Amino acid sequence: MMRPYTELPGLADIYLEDSYVLGIEAWPTELRFLLDLVLTPSHEQYRPPSPREQHCYRKGELIFKGVTRLLWADQGAPPARDASGELDYGNIDGYEWDESSHRLYGGDWGCIDVVADAVTVELV
Repeated sequence: MMRPYTELPGLADIYLEDSYVLGIEAWPTELRFLLDLVLTPSHEQYRPPSPREQHCYRKGELIFKGVTRLLWADQGAPPARDASGELDYGNIDGYEWDESSHRLYGGDWGCIDVVADAVTVELV
């Protein structure tokens, strides 16, 4: 049975649906989503957003380590440029997982099914 990403350690205080995908990097054993992450008020590094922002945003990476299978469908749409000039591939509209696999989809980047040993979030 697939479960929501908020049940994964380190992801309970992140709101992916309003986070922006700035890039995706894939190697034989690792997958990285480069993100402008939304931190929820319960996150230890949360700060109130500025008057011109809706959320507390921080640059970060969603990292899948020990990747043994990666299927990436519906990729190829050109990214938009946000107000600061950064590339923007949209959001992660959905992320479900079970004991061995993860399914992420949305935005202009498509849908990724990945089997990995571990998933972490690192703020940069």
